[in-house]
Amino acid sequence: MNEPPKSIRWKIPAIVGALAVAGLAWAAWPTTEIPVPEAPTFPLTPISDSPFLNTKPDARYLGSASCTACHEKDTHSFRHTGMGRSMAETNLTREPADGAYDHAPSKRRYSVSRRDGQLWHRESLLSGDMLLQEHAVKYVVGSGRHSLTYLAEADGFLVESPVTWYRSKNAWAMSPGYDTPLHGGFEQAIGEGCLFCHAGRAEALDGSLHRMKIVEAAIGCERCHGPGSLHVESRTNGQPVADGTVDYTIVNPRHLSRDLAEAVCMQCHLRSSATVEGRGRGSRDYRPGLPLQDFRQDYKLEVPDRPMTVVGHVEQLHLSRCYAMSDSLTCTTCHNPHGEPAAADRDRHYNASCAQCHRPAACKVDPAVRAKDNPANNCIGCHMPSSPTEIPHLAFTHHRIGIHAKDTKPIPAAGPGILRPFLDVSRLSDIDKTRSLGLAYLETANRERDPANAAEYRRRSFDLLADASAAGLRDGPLDAALARLSLELRVPGARGYAARAVANASLVGQDRCNSLLILADGYAGDGQYREALPHLEELTKLRRHPSDWLLLADSRRQRDGPAAAIETLERAVSINPRLARVHAHLAEHYRATGDEKKADWHAARAVP
Repeated sequence: MNEPPKSIRWKIPAIVGALAVAGLAWAAWPTTEIPVPEAPTFPLTPISDSPFLNTKPDARYLGSASCTACHEKDTHSFRHTGMGRSMAETNLTREPADGAYDHAPSKRRYSVSRRDGQLWHRESLLSGDMLLQEHAVKYVVGSGRHSLTYLAEADGFLVESPVTWYRSKNAWAMSPGYDTPLHGGFEQAIGEGCLFCHAGRAEALDGSLHRMKIVEAAIGCERCHGPGSLHVESRTNGQPVADGTVDYTIVNPRHLSRDLAEAVCMQCHLRSSATVEGRGRGSRDYRPGLPLQDFRQDYKLEVPDRPMTVVGHVEQLHLSRCYAMSDSLTCTTCHNPHGEPAAADRDRHYNASCAQCHRPAACKVDPAVRAKDNPANNCIGCHMPSSPTEIPHLAFTHHRIGIHAKDTKPIPAAGPGILRPFLDVSRLSDIDKTRSLGLAYLETANRERDPANAAEYRRRSFDLLADASAAGLRDGPLDAALARLSLELRVPGARGYAARAVANASLVGQDRCNSLLILADGYAGDGQYREALPHLEELTKLRRHPSDWLLLADSRRQRDGPAAAIETLERAVSINPRLARVHAHLAEHYRATGDEKKADWHAARAVP
């Protein structure tokens, strides 16, 4: 039997892609440890005051069911909105018809079928329809207005199915991120970051990346009104609110200033160039009625000689002259969160919103041209047209109100831009501004397609974060980012930063996973497999990724011999069946040990 080469993890293309997904650039890297002087204390920026009592930490979330008894009409109408149908458990009576989709680039077939009271998504080889893996999908994400994406639990972790149902096509096709030749089916992790804007309340278990507890599937009442415990208690105890006064036990956005009311919408509809979780707190800690920037900081990228790239609805709206010239125009001018206009009444509804400021008779477009190009005579058809997105088969309403050119020229390549805070961050301390901007440049580098620009953003990120660290700031995400940047920029200190990050018990999710991976690979690269193993074992409990299991297999083989790696290699190929060379090695192993059935099973799957 041939052993897998020591560097098996580097020589399989699918694994190289997996490591790129993990966000790490793999190369030989220095092992210089960083000094750990006694760190000064930097107090957190205090959370802003609010008269609303449920913005305080003692208010508890109860779930939308607690609102229905008194607010039946509003809760019923809300459930028919896009937000109210953002996520649900799969229901066979409501899901699209069974079907199949052949994905030629990956040579895979994906089929959807109902079986044993569940909806199953199946991946098989395009030639011969050989089963690779299948999962019963547990949740559906999306209202169905544009698409329906499905989530499954695999080995206790929440993952996205490779196939999505698209309304524009009325058919199944590849999910965003999976339409590549070397994708690993059912491999995309779905964690708190993904679910924050799709689920009512979801919590990662035990600091994992995507072992999730779904507390409330669809977005609910408390997302906009805040936790309801104080309000329910006051009503249960018969404490009415006098007419004409504000009930401060629960936030009603109509009683907020425009900026605080918009912050409620910004939780999900502000998606600028970079978003950074605040030190010691984050998006999950935000409560309606408070400034969003107390909990997270959003940045826009200003690029010279190129129009601003606009990502989110809020940023688009803020670029509108209508918004700049008004002190009252906001999201709820057009959108009623508790209900949506019927399809037949939609044009009249939105035209009426525009007519609050604009006289229809003042439209300067020739009536004959308008009748031809916009027969429905709706304002948004010209001034807020449907625009394509980076997601195939999807288009959304453009929220920059204005004159939109039909034919746009490609934007030429430009040099690196400058990140500016989208909201006022003047309340942050200087050290927190430096930390936040440094982390924002790292996120911008991750999204940048131009290699030269990405390298510049990484250098800026490293300089800012290194300054904050040198000043004595000890922060898990900061240390994790410095570990990763040291590795990518080939600067000494990656292992020291990673060790300091992992030692921080409050560090969870992707940052902890990245730091564990850096430590483990560093030890393995030095032949210290015994030291690498505990980090890899923790890593496999925090996320489901084949690269982690391959590293673990390699370390176990080096420490205990070839047989010790077999079970671990089995786990790797169960996550990503595309690992042809691992299948081939397993086939050799089982044939050598006399297990012809398993040998044949793996040999059949040892194809690219």
